[in-house]
Amino acid sequence: MPSERQDPQRPHDAQERPSAWSGTALVVRGDEVLEEVSQGPAAGEDGPRCTPGLRSQAGSISKLVVSVVVLRLVEQRLLDLDVPVSRWLAGTPQGWAGITPRHLLGQTSGLGHWGDVPGLPGSLLVDPPARDDLVRMIIDAPLVADPGDAWRYSGPGFLVAALVVEAAVGAAYGEVADELVLRPAGMRGTTSGRHPTDLAEVALGHRDGELLPLLEGFTHLPGTGDLWTTAGDLVRLSQALRAGVLLGERGAERLWTPYAVVPGAPAGGPVVPQAYGFGTFLGTVKGHRARINPGDNPGYQSLLAHLPEEDLDVVVLANDEAPAVDAALRSLTAV
Repeated sequence: MPSERQDPQRPHDAQERPSAWSGTALVVRGDEVLEEVSQGPAAGEDGPRCTPGLRSQAGSISKLVVSVVVLRLVEQRLLDLDVPVSRWLAGTPQGWAGITPRHLLGQTSGLGHWGDVPGLPGSLLVDPPARDDLVRMIIDAPLVADPGDAWRYSGPGFLVAALVVEAAVGAAYGEVADELVLRPAGMRGTTSGRHPTDLAEVALGHRDGELLPLLEGFTHLPGTGDLWTTAGDLVRLSQALRAGVLLGERGAERLWTPYAVVPGAPAGGPVVPQAYGFGTFLGTVKGHRARINPGDNPGYQSLLAHLPEEDLDVVVLANDEAPAVDAALRSLTAV
Protein backbone atom coordinates (compact mmCIF):
# COMPACT_ATOMS: atom_id res chain seq x y z
CA MET A 1 0.00 0.00 0.00
CA PRO A 2 1.15 3.58 -0.45
CA SER A 3 3.01 4.88 2.57
CA GLU A 4 1.73 8.46 2.04
CA ARG A 5 4.19 10.17 4.43
CA GLN A 6 3.51 11.74 4.09
CA ASP A 7 1.96 25.51 -18.86
CA PRO A 8 2.34 28.85 -17.70
CA GLN A 9 5.08 30.92 -19.30
CA ARG A 10 8.44 29.16 -19.07
CA PRO A 11 11.27 30.95 -17.25
CA HIS A 12 14.52 31.77 -18.95
CA ASP A 13 16.54 29.65 -16.50
CA ALA A 14 14.68 26.34 -16.99
CA GLN A 15 17.49 23.81 -17.29
CA GLU A 16 18.72 20.49 -16.04
CA ARG A 17 20.73 20.72 -12.85
CA PRO A 18 22.78 17.92 -11.30
CA SER A 19 21.18 16.86 -8.03
CA ALA A 20 20.05 13.74 -6.16
CA TRP A 21 16.46 13.82 -7.34
CA SER A 22 14.51 13.13 -10.52
CA GLY A 23 11.36 14.85 -11.81
CA THR A 24 10.06 18.41 -12.13
CA ALA A 25 10.00 21.32 -9.68
CA LEU A 26 8.08 24.54 -10.32
CA VAL A 27 7.86 27.88 -8.46
CA VAL A 28 5.17 30.30 -9.65
CA ARG A 29 3.89 33.71 -8.58
CA GLY A 30 0.66 34.55 -10.36
CA ASP A 31 1.28 34.10 -14.09
CA GLU A 32 5.06 34.30 -13.72
CA VAL A 33 7.17 31.17 -13.54
CA LEU A 34 10.08 32.07 -11.28
CA GLU A 35 11.87 28.73 -11.50
CA GLU A 36 11.33 25.45 -13.34
CA VAL A 37 13.69 22.49 -13.15
CA SER A 38 13.30 19.13 -14.88
CA GLN A 39 15.98 16.49 -14.55
CA GLY A 40 16.59 12.78 -14.23
CA PRO A 41 15.35 9.75 -16.17
CA ALA A 42 11.67 9.45 -17.07
CA ALA A 43 11.90 5.72 -17.83
CA GLY A 44 15.21 4.18 -16.77
CA GLU A 45 18.74 5.50 -17.12
CA ASP A 46 18.92 4.77 -20.85
CA GLY A 47 15.46 6.20 -21.61
CA PRO A 48 14.14 9.73 -22.13
CA ARG A 49 14.67 12.49 -19.57
CA CYS A 50 11.98 14.13 -17.45
CA THR A 51 10.23 17.16 -18.92
CA PRO A 52 7.67 19.57 -17.38
CA GLY A 53 4.72 18.17 -19.32
CA LEU A 54 5.06 14.57 -18.14
CA ARG A 55 2.37 13.21 -15.85
CA SER A 56 3.23 11.69 -12.46
CA GLN A 57 1.39 9.99 -9.68
CA ALA A 58 0.56 12.62 -7.07
CA GLY A 59 -0.09 10.26 -4.14
CA SER A 60 -1.84 11.96 -1.25
CA ILE A 61 -2.29 15.27 -3.04
CA SER A 62 -5.47 13.42 -4.02
CA LYS A 63 -6.65 14.07 -0.46
CA LEU A 64 -6.89 17.76 -1.29
CA VAL A 65 -9.08 16.94 -4.29
CA VAL A 66 -11.37 14.72 -2.15
CA SER A 67 -11.67 17.49 0.40
CA VAL A 68 -12.68 20.00 -2.27
CA VAL A 69 -15.23 17.55 -3.72
CA VAL A 70 -16.81 16.95 -0.30
CA LEU A 71 -16.95 20.68 0.47
CA ARG A 72 -18.54 21.38 -2.94
CA LEU A 73 -21.21 18.79 -2.14
CA VAL A 74 -21.73 20.42 1.26
CA GLU A 75 -22.31 23.73 -0.53
CA GLN A 76 -24.84 21.95 -2.76
CA ARG A 77 -26.51 20.44 0.34
CA LEU A 78 -25.86 16.89 -0.87
CA LEU A 79 -23.58 16.17 2.10
CA ASP A 80 -23.38 17.34 5.70
CA LEU A 81 -20.04 17.42 7.50
CA ASP A 82 -21.60 16.34 10.79
CA VAL A 83 -23.90 13.48 9.73
CA PRO A 84 -22.39 10.01 10.43
CA VAL A 85 -21.00 8.27 7.35
CA SER A 86 -23.28 5.32 8.12
CA ARG A 87 -26.04 7.52 6.65
CA TRP A 88 -24.48 6.84 3.22
CA LEU A 89 -22.55 3.60 3.73
CA ALA A 90 -24.33 0.35 4.55
CA GLY A 91 -22.68 -2.38 6.58
CA THR A 92 -20.40 -0.22 8.70
CA PRO A 93 -19.71 -1.53 12.23
CA GLN A 94 -21.18 -0.04 15.38
CA GLY A 95 -17.86 1.58 16.24
CA TRP A 96 -18.19 3.77 13.16
CA ALA A 97 -21.44 5.33 14.39
CA GLY A 98 -19.66 8.52 15.44
CA ILE A 99 -17.51 8.97 12.31
CA THR A 100 -18.54 11.97 10.20
CA PRO A 101 -17.13 13.53 7.00
CA ARG A 102 -15.61 16.24 9.20
CA HIS A 103 -13.61 13.59 11.03
CA LEU A 104 -12.49 11.99 7.76
CA LEU A 105 -11.26 15.24 6.19
CA GLY A 106 -9.58 16.37 9.41
CA GLN A 107 -7.90 13.00 10.11
CA THR A 108 -9.68 12.44 13.44
CA SER A 109 -11.92 9.56 12.36
CA GLY A 110 -10.20 6.93 14.51
CA LEU A 111 -9.43 4.88 11.40
CA GLY A 112 -5.82 3.73 11.20
CA HIS A 113 -3.33 4.05 8.37
CA TRP A 114 -2.52 1.23 5.93
CA GLY A 115 -0.22 -0.51 8.40
CA ASP A 116 -3.12 -0.76 10.85
CA VAL A 117 -5.27 -2.80 8.43
CA PRO A 118 -4.73 -6.53 9.11
CA GLY A 119 -3.98 -8.64 6.07
CA LEU A 120 -2.56 -5.99 3.74
CA PRO A 121 0.60 -7.05 1.86
CA GLY A 122 3.74 -5.71 3.45
CA SER A 123 5.53 -5.04 0.18
CA LEU A 124 5.27 -1.67 -1.54
CA LEU A 125 6.00 -3.38 -4.87
CA VAL A 126 2.74 -5.27 -5.25
CA ASP A 127 -0.67 -4.04 -6.30
CA PRO A 128 -3.15 -3.46 -3.46
CA PRO A 129 -6.13 -5.80 -3.17
CA ALA A 130 -9.15 -5.25 -5.39
CA ARG A 131 -11.20 -2.29 -4.24
CA ASP A 132 -14.14 -4.23 -2.76
CA ASP A 133 -11.76 -6.53 -0.88
CA LEU A 134 -9.78 -3.60 0.45
CA VAL A 135 -12.95 -1.79 1.61
CA ARG A 136 -14.03 -4.89 3.51
CA MET A 137 -10.58 -5.11 5.15
CA ILE A 138 -10.82 -1.46 6.23
CA ILE A 139 -14.31 -1.97 7.66
CA ASP A 140 -13.17 -5.05 9.56
CA ALA A 141 -10.05 -3.36 10.97
CA PRO A 142 -10.30 -2.13 14.57
CA LEU A 143 -10.32 1.63 15.16
CA VAL A 144 -7.11 3.04 16.60
CA ALA A 145 -8.95 5.80 18.52
CA ASP A 146 -12.48 6.96 19.25
CA PRO A 147 -13.87 9.22 16.49
CA GLY A 148 -13.00 12.86 17.17
CA ASP A 149 -10.55 12.09 19.99
CA ALA A 150 -7.16 12.40 18.31
CA TRP A 151 -5.43 13.30 15.06
CA ARG A 152 -4.13 10.24 13.26
CA TYR A 153 -3.10 10.19 9.60
CA SER A 154 -5.31 7.76 7.68
CA GLY A 155 -5.13 6.90 4.01
CA PRO A 156 -8.10 4.54 4.45
CA GLY A 157 -10.13 7.43 5.88
CA PHE A 158 -9.94 9.29 2.58
CA LEU A 159 -10.91 6.20 0.63
CA VAL A 160 -14.00 6.10 2.86
CA ALA A 161 -14.62 9.80 2.10
CA ALA A 162 -14.59 9.01 -1.64
CA LEU A 163 -17.07 6.18 -1.06
CA VAL A 164 -19.37 8.62 0.75
CA VAL A 165 -19.15 10.91 -2.30
CA GLU A 166 -20.13 8.06 -4.60
CA ALA A 167 -23.09 7.12 -2.42
CA ALA A 168 -24.31 10.70 -2.11
CA VAL A 169 -24.08 11.50 -5.82
CA GLY A 170 -24.72 8.09 -7.37
CA ALA A 171 -21.69 8.30 -9.68
CA ALA A 172 -18.09 7.09 -9.73
CA TYR A 173 -15.80 9.27 -7.66
CA GLY A 174 -13.47 9.99 -10.61
CA GLU A 175 -16.39 11.38 -12.63
CA VAL A 176 -17.45 13.62 -9.74
CA ALA A 177 -13.90 14.87 -9.19
CA ASP A 178 -13.58 15.63 -12.90
CA GLU A 179 -16.85 17.59 -12.95
CA LEU A 180 -16.40 19.52 -9.72
CA VAL A 181 -12.62 20.08 -9.58
CA LEU A 182 -10.45 19.08 -12.54
CA ARG A 183 -12.38 20.66 -15.41
CA PRO A 184 -13.34 23.90 -13.62
CA ALA A 185 -9.70 24.37 -12.57
CA GLY A 186 -8.46 23.84 -16.14
CA MET A 187 -6.47 20.72 -15.18
CA ARG A 188 -6.46 19.20 -18.66
CA GLY A 189 -3.50 16.89 -17.99
CA THR A 190 -4.97 15.40 -14.79
CA THR A 191 -7.12 12.32 -14.27
CA SER A 192 -8.66 10.67 -11.22
CA GLY A 193 -9.15 6.91 -11.25
CA ARG A 194 -7.85 6.35 -14.79
CA HIS A 195 -4.61 4.47 -15.38
CA PRO A 196 -2.45 6.07 -18.11
CA THR A 197 -2.30 4.25 -21.43
CA ASP A 198 0.30 6.39 -23.24
CA LEU A 199 3.49 5.80 -21.28
CA ALA A 200 5.34 8.27 -23.49
CA GLU A 201 3.50 10.99 -21.54
CA VAL A 202 4.35 9.54 -18.11
CA ALA A 203 7.32 9.85 -15.79
CA LEU A 204 7.69 6.27 -14.56
CA GLY A 205 8.61 5.62 -10.94
CA HIS A 206 12.06 4.66 -9.71
CA ARG A 207 13.70 3.55 -6.48
CA ASP A 208 17.37 4.44 -6.06
CA GLY A 209 17.57 4.94 -9.81
CA GLU A 210 16.05 1.56 -10.65
CA LEU A 211 12.85 1.52 -12.71
CA LEU A 212 9.85 0.10 -10.82
CA PRO A 213 6.85 -1.68 -12.36
CA LEU A 214 3.90 0.62 -12.96
CA LEU A 215 1.19 -0.67 -10.61
CA GLU A 216 -2.35 -0.09 -11.83
CA GLY A 217 -4.13 -0.88 -8.57
CA PHE A 218 -3.28 2.42 -6.89
CA THR A 219 -5.08 4.34 -9.64
CA HIS A 220 -8.31 2.55 -8.75
CA LEU A 221 -8.33 3.55 -5.06
CA PRO A 222 -10.48 6.70 -5.15
CA GLY A 223 -9.41 9.58 -2.98
CA THR A 224 -6.10 8.18 -1.83
CA GLY A 225 -3.35 7.97 -4.43
CA ASP A 226 -5.52 7.84 -7.58
CA LEU A 227 -4.40 11.13 -9.15
CA TRP A 228 -2.15 11.43 -12.24
CA THR A 229 -1.17 15.03 -12.91
CA THR A 230 1.41 17.57 -14.08
CA ALA A 231 3.22 20.31 -12.18
CA GLY A 232 1.39 23.01 -14.13
CA ASP A 233 -1.98 21.49 -13.34
CA LEU A 234 -1.25 21.46 -9.61
CA VAL A 235 -0.47 25.18 -9.79
CA ARG A 236 -3.82 25.65 -11.54
CA LEU A 237 -5.58 23.78 -8.72
CA SER A 238 -3.95 25.92 -6.04
CA GLN A 239 -4.75 29.16 -7.85
CA ALA A 240 -8.34 28.13 -8.66
CA LEU A 241 -8.99 27.48 -4.99
CA ARG A 242 -7.75 30.91 -4.00
CA ALA A 243 -9.68 32.59 -6.82
CA GLY A 244 -13.01 31.14 -5.68
CA VAL A 245 -13.43 29.04 -8.83
CA LEU A 246 -14.00 25.78 -6.94
CA LEU A 247 -15.37 26.74 -3.51
CA GLY A 248 -16.94 29.67 -1.78
CA GLU A 249 -14.80 31.61 0.68
CA ARG A 250 -16.04 29.66 3.72
CA GLY A 251 -15.39 26.30 2.06
CA ALA A 252 -11.87 27.22 0.98
CA GLU A 253 -11.02 28.55 4.44
CA ARG A 254 -11.98 25.17 5.90
CA LEU A 255 -9.10 23.62 3.96
CA TRP A 256 -6.58 26.00 5.52
CA THR A 257 -7.97 26.59 9.03
CA PRO A 258 -6.17 24.50 11.68
CA TYR A 259 -8.48 21.67 12.73
CA ALA A 260 -6.00 19.57 14.72
CA VAL A 261 -2.42 19.81 15.91
CA VAL A 262 -0.01 17.34 14.27
CA PRO A 263 1.75 15.58 17.15
CA GLY A 264 5.48 14.97 17.00
CA ALA A 265 5.98 16.89 13.76
CA PRO A 266 9.61 16.47 12.60
CA ALA A 267 11.79 19.56 12.54
CA GLY A 268 14.97 20.25 10.63
CA GLY A 269 13.85 19.49 7.09
CA PRO A 270 12.59 21.97 4.51
CA VAL A 271 8.97 20.87 5.07
CA VAL A 272 7.65 21.09 8.65
CA PRO A 273 3.96 20.22 9.24
CA GLN A 274 2.52 21.69 12.43
CA ALA A 275 -1.27 21.41 12.11
CA TYR A 276 -3.93 19.95 9.82
CA GLY A 277 -6.93 21.56 8.18
CA PHE A 278 -9.05 19.54 5.76
CA GLY A 279 -6.86 17.39 3.51
CA THR A 280 -4.02 19.89 4.03
CA PHE A 281 -1.10 20.28 6.40
CA LEU A 282 -0.28 23.72 7.77
CA GLY A 283 3.30 24.54 8.66
CA THR A 284 6.43 25.84 6.95
CA VAL A 285 8.36 25.24 3.73
CA LYS A 286 11.98 26.38 3.92
CA GLY A 287 11.00 28.53 6.90
CA HIS A 288 8.04 30.23 5.18
CA ARG A 289 4.46 29.78 6.42
CA ALA A 290 2.75 27.36 4.04
CA ARG A 291 -0.26 25.26 3.15
CA ILE A 292 1.20 21.85 2.39
CA ASN A 293 -0.07 18.86 0.41
CA PRO A 294 2.53 16.06 0.25
CA GLY A 295 2.22 12.63 -1.32
CA ASP A 296 3.98 9.45 -2.25
CA ASN A 297 3.29 6.16 -3.96
CA PRO A 298 5.84 3.47 -4.86
CA GLY A 299 8.42 5.17 -7.06
CA TYR A 300 6.97 8.68 -6.63
CA GLN A 301 7.07 11.57 -4.20
CA SER A 302 5.22 14.86 -4.56
CA LEU A 303 4.49 18.22 -2.99
CA LEU A 304 2.05 21.05 -3.62
CA ALA A 305 2.53 24.06 -1.36
CA HIS A 306 1.28 27.63 -1.26
CA LEU A 307 3.26 30.26 0.64
CA PRO A 308 0.67 33.00 1.27
CA GLU A 309 3.02 35.69 2.56
CA GLU A 310 5.22 35.36 -0.55
CA ASP A 311 2.29 34.55 -2.89
CA LEU A 312 4.21 31.55 -4.21
CA ASP A 313 2.98 28.19 -5.47
CA VAL A 314 5.60 25.46 -5.20
CA VAL A 315 5.26 22.04 -6.84
CA VAL A 316 7.58 19.03 -6.86
CA LEU A 317 6.68 15.91 -8.83
CA ALA A 318 9.52 13.45 -8.32
CA ASN A 319 9.67 10.04 -9.97
CA ASP A 320 12.27 8.62 -7.63
CA GLU A 321 11.66 8.01 -3.94
CA ALA A 322 12.76 9.88 -0.81
CA PRO A 323 14.49 12.18 -0.15
CA ALA A 324 13.33 13.51 -3.51
CA VAL A 325 11.12 16.38 -2.34
CA ASP A 326 13.62 17.58 0.26
CA ALA A 327 16.46 17.45 -2.27
CA ALA A 328 14.40 19.29 -4.88
CA LEU A 329 13.39 22.03 -2.45
CA ARG A 330 16.98 22.53 -1.32
CA SER A 331 18.04 22.96 -4.94
CA LEU A 332 15.49 25.72 -5.62
CA THR A 333 16.60 29.33 -5.38
CA ALA A 334 13.26 31.12 -5.86
CA VAL A 335 11.95 30.01 -2.47
